[in-house]
Amino acid sequence: MSSLETPFELSDSVQTATYDEAIEWWAELERHSPYVKLQPVGQSDVGHPIHMAIISADRNFSLDHTQDKNKTVCLINNAIHPGEPDGVDASMLFARSLVTGKDYEKNYKQIVFLIVPFYNVGGAVNRNCCSRANQNGPVSYGFRGNARNLDLNRDFAKADSKNAQTFLELFSSWNPDYYLETHVSNGANYPYTMTHLTSHPDKMSPVLAQYMKTEMIPDLFASMEEKSDAMIPYVNVHGSAPDSGYTSFYDSPRYSTGYTALVNSIGMLTETHMLKPFKQRVASTLRFIESWAGHISSNPERIKQLRSEAETEMLAQEHFVLDWEVDMEQWSPLLFKGYKAYYDTSDATGLPQLYYDEDAPWEREIKYYDHLKPLTFVTAPKGYLVPRSWFEVVDRLGFNHVDMELIEQDSAVDATVYKIDKFETRKSPYEGHYHHYNTRVKSEKKKIGIRANEYFYVSCEQRAKRLIVEMLEPEGPDSYFNWNFFDEILQQKEWFSAYVFDEEASHMLENDSIHEAYKAFVAQNAELKDNAYLKLYYLYQHSDHYESDRHMTYPVFRVE
Repeated sequence: MSSLETPFELSDSVQTATYDEAIEWWAELERHSPYVKLQPVGQSDVGHPIHMAIISADRNFSLDHTQDKNKTVCLINNAIHPGEPDGVDASMLFARSLVTGKDYEKNYKQIVFLIVPFYNVGGAVNRNCCSRANQNGPVSYGFRGNARNLDLNRDFAKADSKNAQTFLELFSSWNPDYYLETHVSNGANYPYTMTHLTSHPDKMSPVLAQYMKTEMIPDLFASMEEKSDAMIPYVNVHGSAPDSGYTSFYDSPRYSTGYTALVNSIGMLTETHMLKPFKQRVASTLRFIESWAGHISSNPERIKQLRSEAETEMLAQEHFVLDWEVDMEQWSPLLFKGYKAYYDTSDATGLPQLYYDEDAPWEREIKYYDHLKPLTFVTAPKGYLVPRSWFEVVDRLGFNHVDMELIEQDSAVDATVYKIDKFETRKSPYEGHYHHYNTRVKSEKKKIGIRANEYFYVSCEQRAKRLIVEMLEPEGPDSYFNWNFFDEILQQKEWFSAYVFDEEASHMLENDSIHEAYKAFVAQNAELKDNAYLKLYYLYQHSDHYESDRHMTYPVFRVE
């Protein structure tokens, strides 16, 4: 099949395929092989479609058939950062080798591969030579940001981009058992070409965490070692050297591996080293994909059983962790190969600068802080009431195929209502948002009047239970509240004129309980001593005029 040489091969391994070249190549592979189907799956922000190749040994490419036959589904997503293109070319080489192999039908009859050639299409067509200052090739490549300058590996939970909305629909429909995303690293210098990152085991269900720790990851390490391409966990070090150890990566749901964990899908990233030659990086990525696929093919049914057990556990689970941090008191010894790090005076700045001496390699055990500890917990309710007026949130739940039932009759519901008590906000924009953090709520049980056709009931008794909880609980780091989709509630709409309200305020103080609370409030806030308006504002907030059902009231209610 010499006509199926890739642009990477035709360029003597110095160039990566363009978007048009890659889609043309995949279409050609489809024409040559009955095992391959290329199809557009949705739009990107730039207006060009996102494509997906379906590779199936029984030559049936329908979703219904895949689900009816209980096939193991493996999704490879490339060019989320198109300036990191190693997987674009490695996936082409992998697919060609796979479908032309004499034992393909025998070894992969129970597995369907889904391969996205270019996820960030806008970044891919924005091709340049030089935006990756630290990277050793290829000659030209795409740009990290998409057509709206969004980093798509920060967009899974919030789904601002059409790319992410397309992805969530695709992912929710096919429900992949395994997810693999290809990258090139930034950071420290070391001899390894390949590093990897997984959905953090501490955040996975116990059965999946055990499988990852004792079977999958050791098998991948051994396989890569046999291919003389030893790898190491992603080196989460920036601006310093890994000599004394480093931490695992905390992947909240904005990241792909954090998102996939919400539905018990095992996410994994390849991170080849930026300073290694492009040809070497592509070869290493190809070896990893082959090892990954080989591991899955050895027992494709196992993951289906494990995921079923994990889902059963999750549906019975009452308490969920919303936020985590790296546990700096737990670490595992990691045999690591590094280069001598030293500081010297920079010619550019005249100040000390970190450098690495590649002629001075070392190998020793270092500390790998590979555990997370939970910070914030919540007990899951039976379900949530979500107003349809917050359509951006309703849309995102829909992208994730969350089942929602429109309440079609007027009703009164006993519910828990949150007041936003505290939060902090970034001082500069991050991925198109002034993101909130350190959010805290106060809760109150109330009977809520529900008008017909204004609320959806979202039951937690469904496959997306954990996703529902983490997105709708305001204290979650990537909740819809923290991504600003409810910011309207933070602004008060009605106010008062002091000269009008003053008389009513005086009458309010005739109530002993209000008077005592008012005196305590003033005593605790010395700055109010000479501030008449703020004193009146306190009383206004405790009057019938104040919009307590709106201002700072989270409009999503918990049904216990």
